[in-house]
Amino acid sequence: MQVGLGIDTGGTYTDGVLFNFDDQAVLQTAKALTRKEDLTVGIDEVLDQMDQPLLRQAALVALSTTLATNACVENKGGYARLVLIGCDRKIVDRYGPGNGLPPADDIILLAGGHDMAGQLVTEPDWAELKSRVGLPSGQADAYAVVELWGVRNTACESKARELLHGWTGMPVVCGHEISGTLNSLRRAASALLNARLLPLINAFLDAVRQSLDRRGITAPLVIVRSDGSLMAESVARDKPVETLLSGPAASVAGGLALTGLQSGIVIDMGGTTSDIALVRQGRPVMAAEGAQIGSWRTGIRSIKIQTVGLGGDSLIRHHKNTHLVIGPRRAAPLSWAAGRYPQVLEQLELLLQAERKHTVSLAEFFYRVDKPGNHSSGSLTYQEQRILDALAAGPLSLQNLADKTGSTIYNMKTERLEQQERIMRCGLTPTDIMHLTGDYPAWQRKAAEIGADIMALQLSVTREDLVAEVQNKVKEMLGSAILEMLLDHEYSEDPGQGLSGVVGLGRTLLRQHMQPDGQDRFLQPEMACAVPLIGLGAPIHLFLPTVARFMRTTINIPRHAAVANAVGAITGQVMATAEVLIKPRYAVSGITGYDGFSKARTCHFETHDHAVAWAREQAEQEARRAAAERGAKQADVQLSVDRRDAAIAAVRNETDPVRPQSAAPVYLETVVQARAIGRIDLAWL
Repeated sequence: MQVGLGIDTGGTYTDGVLFNFDDQAVLQTAKALTRKEDLTVGIDEVLDQMDQPLLRQAALVALSTTLATNACVENKGGYARLVLIGCDRKIVDRYGPGNGLPPADDIILLAGGHDMAGQLVTEPDWAELKSRVGLPSGQADAYAVVELWGVRNTACESKARELLHGWTGMPVVCGHEISGTLNSLRRAASALLNARLLPLINAFLDAVRQSLDRRGITAPLVIVRSDGSLMAESVARDKPVETLLSGPAASVAGGLALTGLQSGIVIDMGGTTSDIALVRQGRPVMAAEGAQIGSWRTGIRSIKIQTVGLGGDSLIRHHKNTHLVIGPRRAAPLSWAAGRYPQVLEQLELLLQAERKHTVSLAEFFYRVDKPGNHSSGSLTYQEQRILDALAAGPLSLQNLADKTGSTIYNMKTERLEQQERIMRCGLTPTDIMHLTGDYPAWQRKAAEIGADIMALQLSVTREDLVAEVQNKVKEMLGSAILEMLLDHEYSEDPGQGLSGVVGLGRTLLRQHMQPDGQDRFLQPEMACAVPLIGLGAPIHLFLPTVARFMRTTINIPRHAAVANAVGAITGQVMATAEVLIKPRYAVSGITGYDGFSKARTCHFETHDHAVAWAREQAEQEARRAAAERGAKQADVQLSVDRRDAAIAAVRNETDPVRPQSAAPVYLETVVQARAIGRIDLAWL
């Protein structure tokens, strides 16, 4: 029996599965809380739950993670400098920040480079580059180099990498190695982000390796890319940016593997977020412009994901004592916090006895997180240091923390400490509500009861009414997110449709559908979905069936849905794509020849047929090479040739004005794409 180990390190939970490759069946599953201060703690706890002799048989270990995603959102990572060649400063100033780039003053800008045909116009001033990186402001832990037309000719980027590495000894990332998009700013964002993620992902992989080594597991390691395919450990260490949407992509792959469905809507509800993706004929719908996370706009190939800040650990609050607000802020559940810190339950009981109404949710707590790098007081404000000192003895409620720091609940600033993960917030969450309904009795039920009673008091409702309102609110938010994803996919090309209004109507209809008298209304509009809903994640079975009934479709929540990401990681395949572009050379007399642009070289041809033949060969070679690099020595290659024409302005027929005007097509380009798909070759890694 050939065994594989899949591990998913998410923001709330770390999941693991042992998988039988021979029978394509899950042998064992495990789940543990993710400890953000030390991710290997969650991995160790998962591995300790598994059958150890069976675990040591693992021939392959596959990972998926949200580490890169979280680093983007939280603006974390190593210190990297960006070198741009041939880019206009005004363009960088205007559009760079919108793509996640730093201000132009923090970028090393060099003149020169190639034109759009790949011909060298001016050699960059390499002496200037050397002088810039020699300054204290030019030094970094890694560098990223992007030339305006670097995808048409890679010579300048490659030379800059050689020089920079020779001068500094630091890692250097070239834009053409990371993304093939023509948009130079997206390439720059991709390369810079990759350089920043190098120390983060390498440290994570090192830690995973150490955890495996302690158990005698020497199997090859692979990781899920943003497009749902796999890549070898060595590639992940060089191109960590390709793991940006690793976790959500793994959930899609896991949903397909567990259900056997070819088309559907995959909804994965985790602890922090719910991720929604569309699948058609066995393949996820891809993002048209690459992965987008926070302020970063990259050219990294990825699945199209709709993410909503809704999960089991979404913070529940009341808005001015009138209605509930769930998420997007995450908090540790009160039921968990009270189990770890008994003083939380004591303070909750005092809050309930006080019967105090307030516009702010008072049943929220903070506890201090002690991890490497959190002991320095540098850059902390006086108030922030007082908050850390006050929490040294254990968790405090919002009001008690304000009193201890000589502040008020209105002007106490905790946001930066939370962002830096120096402190964590606790509060009422859907996980606590699941303790009250008996759906997830894992921790301290009493704390969940008191937290719900305090919230019910603020809203002047019973505990039972509060539980029902939270459940309906989660269903409403989930249904709205699914509807928004579908509308964006089907009608985004028509800006005149007023899609926000349709989403609002859908939310209203879903709310009415959940009401007891919803079926007695004279008007019964329907919204029907043509594909099934595939539900993943531990709490999804509590909320998705209502949405499926409203959308007149079926639901499929497979066995092992709670660990689908880990299943997706270990059942994934390698997929590599390569594109070669052919552009015509126009003169007054018409087309005089053709230029071919691959990642490795540029060639010139007299005929289109010769250019296409060369492009097919180049694309296949590049795709096979990339697949082998990612771990698939043998791969099936599919080739496609897309000729693109455009219609120019209509030409009037002067000899016969009665005949309608005709539009003459103009040849623009031909794109040859190769897609290589294969299984991980264990002997090859």
